[in-house]
Amino acid sequence: MRRERTLFLRLWLAVLAAVPCVLFLNSPSAQAADPNDDIDTNRPSFMFSPIVLPKGSLQLENGGLDSGARRGRWGIDLPETQVRIGLARSTEFQVFVPNYVLSREAGDSTSGVTDLSEIGIKQQLPTSGKFTAAIIAAVTAPTGATRLSLGGTSGILRLPYTYAINNKWCIGGMQSLLLIDHGRSLQWQPDILISRSLGTKACTFLEYGGYFTSNNYPINLIHLGAMYKLTRHQQIDTHCGFGLNQNAPSAFVGLGYSFRVDGLF
Repeated sequence: MRRERTLFLRLWLAVLAAVPCVLFLNSPSAQAADPNDDIDTNRPSFMFSPIVLPKGSLQLENGGLDSGARRGRWGIDLPETQVRIGLARSTEFQVFVPNYVLSREAGDSTSGVTDLSEIGIKQQLPTSGKFTAAIIAAVTAPTGATRLSLGGTSGILRLPYTYAINNKWCIGGMQSLLLIDHGRSLQWQPDILISRSLGTKACTFLEYGGYFTSNNYPINLIHLGAMYKLTRHQQIDTHCGFGLNQNAPSAFVGLGYSFRVDGLF
């Protein structure tokens, strides 16, 4: 337990020490979103967007997920709401509100509300050209039902990034570290994504997501989906995926709706 916490603290310090170097080597201004820009969401991909909301903007990202696992297990998760608020030119507050979960396995069902998760700050990193990146520091709060709660506060560190190959193709990813299980376990979540624009309103993506925990078996997933902008500030999405090993869900499918309101302060 102490070793995991020490490792996590060292990784945090390494990232914090690297931030001034990034600020010095790159452009003096971060590429944060502008109120005139179209909506840009964290969902439905595993990877979060590296773009910070415009200052004074509120964005709500919502959805539902139906998943099935091996050995006859299935589950429903909704509303998957994430609240995002643009605090400053390159700083954003974000939080996942508790979800309602219903799952069943071998005749035994579990239902209830999950923890208040991913309460954190996203900071846009100053980059130049076609590369965009951000750093996210967050925690979870054990507010959920006993069988669904992590049972303690967890620390989270995420580094999402993208590189625009051209005006249609983009590659990206996210490296995440989570201190879980009361600080006894460290989880690494690597993510790789490639996306393609379909005109000015639609986009598709293909993604790999992994979950590697220090004292448990890994989970590997393939994920694909599409987004369509109803208006400049409204988006609908659909996505599905499947597991690559026995510990992962056999399949899952989801739908979502997101919108943004600007100029609140």
